[in-house]
Amino acid sequence: MKKIETIALIAPSGVIKDINEINKKIEFLSKKFKVKKYFSECAKNNYLADSDDNRIQFFEQAFLDKSVDLVLSIRGGYGAIRIVDKIDYSLIKDKYFAASSDGSIFLAALNKKTNVKTFHSLMLTNGFLDNLDKNIEIIENDIFDINLVPLRGKIAKGVLFGGNLSSLVSLFSSQQYLPEDDLILFLEDLGEPLYKIDKMFYQIYRNEELKSRIKGIIFGDFYLKDSEIDPLILEYSQLFNVFCAKTKDITHKNTNITIPYGKKVELKVEPIKNRIDIL
Repeated sequence: MKKIETIALIAPSGVIKDINEINKKIEFLSKKFKVKKYFSECAKNNYLADSDDNRIQFFEQAFLDKSVDLVLSIRGGYGAIRIVDKIDYSLIKDKYFAASSDGSIFLAALNKKTNVKTFHSLMLTNGFLDNLDKNIEIIENDIFDINLVPLRGKIAKGVLFGGNLSSLVSLFSSQQYLPEDDLILFLEDLGEPLYKIDKMFYQIYRNEELKSRIKGIIFGDFYLKDSEIDPLILEYSQLFNVFCAKTKDITHKNTNITIPYGKKVELKVEPIKNRIDIL
């Protein structure tokens, strides 16, 4: 696997709130890697990091830079849905890309339209540096480990696809970024009340083309008490009638693990050990 020597930082979604804090993190990252900035430190477009045109330009330039090995999002927020259809994906190849939150939209698009190796991970502002060596190891070697609690079913096979629930629901108005393979859908969110999570789960359930691809669901962290979210998760586990599990390893918190997005996996409950292996 390609070793990571140069990292490009991009801000394709929400506004950068504290550039001084960002620069401190860049200084730390620069001790191990060459870091390139593909964003404007001064730009601000209301709740967006920059204008749509500038965010597209920076996004494409980061991937066109032949010296760059990993393109890493600085933060999530909002804004990916405004530009995802306008990016020239023919320019994008031979890189690693890591993001989450609103970046789930870019993960889906890049996985479908390019040969970029995509990873659902923490970002610069919310913890990627806290476990830097482990995150880089996962990306370079395409391996990972996850703790799952089984809810329904014994086995499922498919490609890992998903991320932030509210971002993905906005993407699902079109089917163009769905993989061709069967899916293991993983979902997480923060700051959404229970009734909105319910509504978004049901939007996925009503999407017949998407639902027909789903062979397993991993419910991540929704920042709610177990007593609130667990009954809803169990209800939808029954409704979808596929292999389902839950985990705290997929979250907005700094305990979020890096997952090779689009990786083909098999989820299996071992009859004796009662655990799930990801192969």
